[in-house]
Amino acid sequence: MSKRMVGGYDGGDPILNVTLPNDFGQDLEVTGKLIGEEMYFDDGTGMLTMEKLYRDEDGKLAYGIISAIGHARERRAYSVEEREDSCIVTNGSLSLEFNYDELFELLAVALESEKESTASQVSEQVRRKLAVNE
Repeated sequence: MSKRMVGGYDGGDPILNVTLPNDFGQDLEVTGKLIGEEMYFDDGTGMLTMEKLYRDEDGKLAYGIISAIGHARERRAYSVEEREDSCIVTNGSLSLEFNYDELFELLAVALESEKESTASQVSEQVRRKLAVNE
């Protein structure tokens, strides 16, 4: 993730020009503030994961995640536009609109699926949502 600071520091968070790399669509260019970041290492798999969350000048969110094991890595970037009753999530090649109830339901299914160590329910939910949006 490359970044360049813009302007001075006014006591708040600096505005950054950032490019979030994306192996599954177009890289995501963001001008905004870093509002969250996390990095963690999984001893069991040897995977290092870095996540960053930005809010741009228009209020949209941009999320970048990079996971790596050794020299193999996967980079993903998403933009999230929050609306009154829904949000639009874009990964650089595909956009999905979720109302918040659907989004919370999908999150609950994902959490339950993780507990059961199976991703088939989540895949089915996403497949259905994709079919509806076509």
